[in-house]
Amino acid sequence: MQLIELRLRAVRARMAELICEAGVPEMLGRIRLRPHQRAAVARVTRALRQHGGCLLADDVGRGKTFVALAVARAWMRPLVVVPASLRRTWQQAMEHAGVRCAVVTHEALSRGTRPVVQPDGIIVDESHRFRSPDARRYIALAEMAADVPVVLLSATPLQNGSRDLAAQLAIFLGSVAFNGNDAWLAHHVVRGMTNDDASLPVVVPARWLHPGHDDGGVLRQILALPPPARAIDAGDAGALRTVGLVRAWASSRAALLAAIRRRQRIATALEQCAAHGLAPTRRDLRAWQAVGNDTQLTLAPMLIARTTDASPDDIRAAIARERRSLDALSITLALTPDPDVARAASLRALRDEHAGRRVLAFSEFATTVRAYFALLRADAAVGMLTATEARIATGRLPRDALLDRFAPLAQGAAPHAPRERVTLLLATDLLSEGVNLQDASVVVHLDLPWNPARLTQRLGRVRRPGGSAVVHSLLMSPPAPAALLLRVEQRLRTKLARAERTVGRLPAVLPALAVPSSDSPGSDGLAAASLSSEPASDVVSAETHGFIVDQVASWRRPARHRASAYRKPIVAAVAGASLGWLAAFDDGGLVARHGALPPDAGPSVMRAVALCVGAARPCRADEAESALAEVRAWLARERLMLECGFGIRALPLQTALDRRIAEAVRVAPRHLRSITLRLATRLRDGLQRAPSLGIERRLEQLLVAHERREVSTLEWLERSCAVAARRSTSASPCDPDVAAIIVFGSERGAQ
Repeated sequence: MQLIELRLRAVRARMAELICEAGVPEMLGRIRLRPHQRAAVARVTRALRQHGGCLLADDVGRGKTFVALAVARAWMRPLVVVPASLRRTWQQAMEHAGVRCAVVTHEALSRGTRPVVQPDGIIVDESHRFRSPDARRYIALAEMAADVPVVLLSATPLQNGSRDLAAQLAIFLGSVAFNGNDAWLAHHVVRGMTNDDASLPVVVPARWLHPGHDDGGVLRQILALPPPARAIDAGDAGALRTVGLVRAWASSRAALLAAIRRRQRIATALEQCAAHGLAPTRRDLRAWQAVGNDTQLTLAPMLIARTTDASPDDIRAAIARERRSLDALSITLALTPDPDVARAASLRALRDEHAGRRVLAFSEFATTVRAYFALLRADAAVGMLTATEARIATGRLPRDALLDRFAPLAQGAAPHAPRERVTLLLATDLLSEGVNLQDASVVVHLDLPWNPARLTQRLGRVRRPGGSAVVHSLLMSPPAPAALLLRVEQRLRTKLARAERTVGRLPAVLPALAVPSSDSPGSDGLAAASLSSEPASDVVSAETHGFIVDQVASWRRPARHRASAYRKPIVAAVAGASLGWLAAFDDGGLVARHGALPPDAGPSVMRAVALCVGAARPCRADEAESALAEVRAWLARERLMLECGFGIRALPLQTALDRRIAEAVRVAPRHLRSITLRLATRLRDGLQRAPSLGIERRLEQLLVAHERREVSTLEWLERSCAVAARRSTSASPCDPDVAAIIVFGSERGAQ
């Protein structure tokens, strides 16, 4: 019995080695990878081999950068695609990791700049910026990543809906990603949700700051504005423009005034164009929004060549109605107290409450940041940072110098004298991505963004290793009755729940508003329960892996007792009431069968891990062989389903290619039939694996050229085979070996 117990311990230890360490070296240059990072490296590497790419959606502060660099050290010519603001951060990380990568910025791709050398692997930081397939940067990335592995990094891949995630995954999965459901998309997301968060600060549940000023009358006047005059190519823009004014109002009085002035300038430009019978487009209007001098708007008619059939009198009447409403709104604003004063006082009181702590306050509007800074600049240690300027009370200074004063620890700078320190930094969302600011421990959201992912990104700037043990998150409540704000909050919660269904549980970034009673004035009678988001559905790649790592980690043994020397597969058995097995592959993957359910890599694995802690028992040869056969059968089915996109309808391009291949074989001359059939078979085999988006576009271009008779049938087949074959360079799946199996259930039941 002692030998049976020792064998079970060896199997458990082997599984722990594979899952928690996965053969990944502990050191990456001067960086010591934590266990969850090493497990993530193994999972990303496995995903690259199977699918040609993956999205690493781990939380901020969990070391995604070094996980990606650990993967990239296996490449010869790695390329990192980053926002321009994060170039310095990545260069420092590469120096510490000892991994040299070429760097190209998102902005450079948008301008049409490409790297000179074709990479053999690509890392894309802040990949949620690549969610618009028609954008120039997206097209450029899809072409570069057509036949090389790509690792996408984003803590918040879902900005609005699942199509955002599908667009990112399509870079390596192809357009089939747009037809996949949430569960299928989640299979290609890696998220290490372990409970090993000792290095990360504890986040205090978010709460609201209520300045106490009621500006509901201004809000109702905004909602009553008449439809504005619009561009020739615009639909009913009235609702969208009203939403823009409401968002500005919810941020600050200064932002609302700036939005009103922009709308008045646009009205002036439209009026002048109408007087000349000209019609501007939305693009023209966007260009004029940046005009700071009204006299320059007299140039507007000179820049437009399109005429309009609309009556100038009708246009002038609409503009006149809009002007009267905007003027009335401006008068109301001039006669009512400025809520920004109360908001600034609330922020000042918060600083007193958290004396000695650094406070980071975010806003989507640069105008709001400037307004708060103007009200607080007389206070000590206040700084302001927008896309165009960095300031303290004494004047401008470089951006990096301001960050050094606010977060010297995170920036690697020497501490400043007390009189030079900045302990309150007012910033736009320029700082919400990629910048380490863990010196701060209080985050204030001066406004509510429509995109809740922005809340998570803001909080992630300070919730990082090495910072304060506790992080506080607060939201500035807009000055209006809660019943009006509940609709905004519900919109955010709906988006958060959608994100959790695909990428797993997110930090609690949104507190609950105090709901007015049903009989209070202006109440909608909404229940607080309606605001709570539903628990995320079972997402295999996000939730279950964390539980597994935590449980299996307890099975590890000291290095001198490694189980890797055992011949594969090593099998043991435990006693229990339920029947089934748990199997581990040599690449760190797990699969299990529990009871009468078919094998899977999700819920059954969690149940099996819990059952594998039973007492050791003898394992018969027939039950070990049966479990091994089931594991290999599951592996074969899984690979077939993933490669063929099982359950996802065929794409138009695939249908067109199949039809064209069949036609080419049917009409081939007798003397070319043999070579045509051979090429057609090669092409069909190459298309069995879902091609990346870049490969799809190349195949589509070749198909169009063939339909136009620009290339012969044989040339089209040969070139298409060459393009389809290049997919194997980025995704060359190979079945992993079964390394260890634990059979559970009573020996009698196993019979």
